[in-house]
Amino acid sequence: MIVWFIIGIGSSTLLYEFVKPSYTYAEAKAIVEQRYDTEVIDSHFTTITQVESGKEVYRMNAIKDSKEIELVFNPYTKQIIFLK
Repeated sequence: MIVWFIIGIGSSTLLYEFVKPSYTYAEAKAIVEQRYDTEVIDSHFTTITQVESGKEVYRMNAIKDSKEIELVFNPYTKQIIFLK
C-alpha cells in the first residue's frame, strides 16, 4: 500500500515538471513591466483558462502613459496579448 502511495506521489511530481508553466506570475509581471515600460497594478494573482489550448494564462492590469490597460501573459510561450 505504501509503495503505491510513493509511486503515485513520484508520478504526480514528475508529471508536474512536464506541464508546469515556464514563467511564474512574478516573472511574468517583471517581463511585462520591463518590456513595455509599464507598472502592473494587480493586487492579486489572476489566472484565466485560454480557450484554444485549455491552459491557464495570467491576466494583468497595468498603467502605461497614464492609461489603464489589460493584458494576458502566456507563461508557456511568453506571448503577451493586449486586451484593451
